[in-house]
Amino acid sequence: MIFEESTDNLLYVDSLKTYYKTKTGYVKAVDDVSLFLDRSKVIGVAGESGCGKSTLVTTIFRVVPKNAHIMSGSIKFKGQDILSMDIKRFRKEIVWKEIAYIPQASMDVLDPVYKVKDQMLETILTHEDVSKAEAMERIYKALENVGVPHEKADMFPYELSGGQRQRIVIAMSLLLNPSMIVSDEATTALDVITQAKILELMKSLQESRKFSMMFVTHDLSLLANVSDSIAIMYAGKLVEFGDVEKVFSNPLHPYTQLLIRAIPNIAMRKKKRLVAIPGYPPDLENPPKGCRFAPRCPLAMPICNEREPELSRAEGFHYVACHAVSKK
Repeated sequence: MIFEESTDNLLYVDSLKTYYKTKTGYVKAVDDVSLFLDRSKVIGVAGESGCGKSTLVTTIFRVVPKNAHIMSGSIKFKGQDILSMDIKRFRKEIVWKEIAYIPQASMDVLDPVYKVKDQMLETILTHEDVSKAEAMERIYKALENVGVPHEKADMFPYELSGGQRQRIVIAMSLLLNPSMIVSDEATTALDVITQAKILELMKSLQESRKFSMMFVTHDLSLLANVSDSIAIMYAGKLVEFGDVEKVFSNPLHPYTQLLIRAIPNIAMRKKKRLVAIPGYPPDLENPPKGCRFAPRCPLAMPICNEREPELSRAEGFHYVACHAVSKK
């Protein structure tokens, strides 16, 4: 147990391991990851594609593929271990009602053969015993909150723009007033201007309605203005975790430093050369001994190839798993 569990924690992940079974062994997609999210706060989870972000999300929602195995660890939501909960109870009492999901390419998840209102009605009536009239009133209010006119509820998804469909999916995630929303690369398929508007909308809704949010993305730059804390994942491992301002102003892990240096900044007066991270992520079926980032790390030392660094506190709410930092 790296972090002491607190009553402020809404979500508490402890030593989670989710592996994929293959013909030749196990792919260690999420390997001993611990983190937490406090009530009414936003955590950003960032890292390259294949680092384990989406596996973490599917494990939380218990929708991992058949070849995935939760090897060990726990996920507590409001103090309950949701991994050991009866699956029918979990889907009835937790999914959508307590934890809602905005998936990757979310603007394309709406069923094209059903009107928007019918899909939103199903979300409400599956979980709550309310009249259709009451449900429709709630739907119109939800659409209003995300800036979508009422009449759009009578349309089919293909009649709407990408930005409108995205807003509708966000409205659906809020229909049952959940305590937490997980957004998994939800803005990736949008153009830059629409993406900025959607991010602003999500942050505004989070602040006004006081729900917690896990914002998962490969783009670290998106998290600076929406997150309270940031978790950096690399090759199935959590390598840095802390307060958003501390991580951006003083990134400690070499991987985090390189990610931040790779972010374009048009405000810079002097030309700044963007940095590309050399090499490729490791094979998670046969990860290297020691630190998984060592083969690509500019600060690698002999110990990095021999012993895996442990996540430990650097200062205050700022944790890092790096031998170079611990040697300072």
